Amino acid sequence: MPKEMEEAVTEQVVGKSSGWVGPVEEYERNEGSVGRRRIVFVGASYKFVHKVVRDMLLVGGFDECELVVHDINEEPMTIVGDLVERMARQAGSAMAVTRTVDRAEALEGAGAVILSITTGGREADYRSFEVCAKYGIPVGVGDTLGPPALARNLRAIPVVVEIAKDVERLAPEAVILNFTNPMSAITGAMARATGAPVWGLCHSADELFSYFARVFGVKKSEVEMEVAGVNHQAFVTKLVINGTDRTKDILEATLASEEKLEDTLLETREEEVRLQQDIFRLLGCWPSTGDTHLAEFYEYFFTPRRMDQLGLRERTKRVRAGRERLGGTPCPEIIREWACGREPVGVMHLLTTEHAHELLWSWFTGEAHTRALNLLNEGEYIRGLPREACVEVMVTVAGKEVTGKQVTLPPAVHSLVQRWVTIHELSIKAAMHCDRDAARQALFLDSHVPDLYDIEPMLEDFITALEPWLPAGWRE
Repeated sequence: MPKEMEEAVTEQVVGKSSGWVGPVEEYERNEGSVGRRRIVFVGASYKFVHKVVRDMLLVGGFDECELVVHDINEEPMTIVGDLVERMARQAGSAMAVTRTVDRAEALEGAGAVILSITTGGREADYRSFEVCAKYGIPVGVGDTLGPPALARNLRAIPVVVEIAKDVERLAPEAVILNFTNPMSAITGAMARATGAPVWGLCHSADELFSYFARVFGVKKSEVEMEVAGVNHQAFVTKLVINGTDRTKDILEATLASEEKLEDTLLETREEEVRLQQDIFRLLGCWPSTGDTHLAEFYEYFFTPRRMDQLGLRERTKRVRAGRERLGGTPCPEIIREWACGREPVGVMHLLTTEHAHELLWSWFTGEAHTRALNLLNEGEYIRGLPREACVEVMVTVAGKEVTGKQVTLPPAVHSLVQRWVTIHELSIKAAMHCDRDAARQALFLDSHVPDLYDIEPMLEDFITALEPWLPAGWRE
C-alpha cells in the first residue's frame, strides 16, 4: 500500500476487537498498462466520473488512455472534463481528456463506455413524486422500486437502449458499465436489447465488505461473502471472516457494534442498519442498503403507523404547490472548487467502493477480478430465476469471461426476489412497447400501491406529467 495513503488514514479505526488500524479500502498498484484505450463517460455525472478517474490514477496502468466526457449539456461536461483533466495532470499522468456533445463522435472506437444519466433530470423526478403524493404514497429515494421507479424506467429505458445500440454499432468491442438507476431494469434492458456485455455497478453490496470488516475488526480482504438478489436488495447468504463461517453470528455482532453503513459518494453519510437487522431476524439473510433504500422494497415500513416510529418520515420527499420548474442538477461546490479553484484537487489518495477501475483492468487485460455485479442471470447464478432476469451476485470477471457460483436462495427470500424481477420484467416491457397493461401489472405487484383502484388513474397521471420525456407511443 502506498505510504502516503497509510499516513492519510492511520486514524481510521477499522475494528475494535482485533486492534487492526488502517484503511478498509486496500489496493495494489497495477503492473503494466492497458495500452491506448478509449474510455467514454456518457453523462457528466458530478458523483461518479471523478471517482472512477481517481481510482484509475491510484492503481495505475491507464496513463495511455483517452478519456472522453460526453453529455448533452455543455456545463456539466465542461466542469467534469476540466476536473478530470486537472486530476490527471496533478497525478503526473499523461491521460488525454476530450469533451463532446456528439454521441457518435464520443462512442466511435471506444473500448469501454460508462453510463450515468438521468432522463428528464430533477424536474421529471419531482413530477413523479407529485403524482405519488396525490395518491398518498410516500417516496424515500425513488430510484429503485416503487411507482417513481417505474416512472423513471418508462422515460429512461428507451433512451439507454438506443445508447447501447449505438455502442454495439460504433464500438463493437466495448463493455458497457452502468451506474444509472433503476439499476436492475436499465442494465437488464440494455443487455437484452443488444449483444454487448452490460454490467451494472453499485457500491451498496461492496460496502457490506467494508461494513463487516469494521464490525468484526478485520481487514476487508479477510471478508468473504455469498451475495445474491437484485440491486439495492441483494442478500448475504453466507459470511466468512478470516476463513471461519460467521453467518449465524451476524445479528449478535452487529447489535454489539456501533458501526453503520457508509455512503461516500461526495461526503461520508452514515446509514442505520436497524431494518437490516429486523429482516435478518426473519429471513436469516442480511440484505444490502440502509434504512431508506431497504424500505422501498417492502410494504411494512412507509406506513402511517411506522414512519415516525422508525424515523423514516423525515427522509421522504416533500412536494410543494406552486413551485418553479427545476433546472439541471446544480454542481456541488466542492466539485466546482476542485475543477476551477486555486487549491489542488483533494482526497486524491482515497480509493472509492465503486471499483470500476478493476473491471476496466480485467476487461482490457484478462486478469481475473471478483466483485458483486449486476448482470443477466444467464449463468443461472441464482437458481430458479429466469435467465433474462438482471440479478446482483458475486462473479469473477476475466476479460469477456464471467463465472460465478450458483446460489440457492431460501424459499422466502427467493419468493421476494422473484417478485422484484417480475416487476423489472414488466417495467422493461412497458417502457419498450408503451404497454399500459404491463405498466399496470408492475404497479399491481408494487408494495407501495395500497389501492387497486388507484392504479389506472395513477398511470395516466404519470403519462401526462412526464409527457415531454416519454416516447410518442404513450399518446397514441
